[in-house]
Amino acid sequence: MGLYDDLLVVDDVELPKFPDTQSPTEIEWQTKQIGRPAMKQYKLTATGRLLRREREYREKTAEEKHNEATEQGFDSWDAYVSFCEDVDAHDLVHRGIGVGGPDDQTVDEEFWVDHNMHGSFEFYGKRDDLEDGLYWSYEARFTRGDLNAIVFLGERGGASQSDYKPGEPTRIQF
Repeated sequence: MGLYDDLLVVDDVELPKFPDTQSPTEIEWQTKQIGRPAMKQYKLTATGRLLRREREYREKTAEEKHNEATEQGFDSWDAYVSFCEDVDAHDLVHRGIGVGGPDDQTVDEEFWVDHNMHGSFEFYGKRDDLEDGLYWSYEARFTRGDLNAIVFLGERGGASQSDYKPGEPTRIQF
């Protein structure tokens, strides 16, 4: 298991041996090879760039804090915070709060920045409802931020590793 990063592959990115009847955006793509995996989100664009999602945070307003506390069944933010500090993590999860408890910060703005990738990384995705859980694996190759090629590494249908079918290296140049 471990940490990974999510990758959004936009529809206009051509993937070798990917079914014409499917859209790459419908697949949950992941990678563990863009730096250190940290549950970040990346986007592979039709122009051949790799973007990284960033967020700016701000302090929650008194109204936002009150609304969150009310949604969790508390009369005030202070009562909510006090409860979360005194209870064990199992009880937090059981109530649907999460082990982190309340957070004074909230996302103010989300935006994409150019990651300026140089090198290559493997990414993979699957769809359980296609061909008994079809799984695709690709390598994206970049030079100074520009996508040079996407190489098909293989596919697997079914639940076991023995179902893996490495493909002949099929490449799409950009």
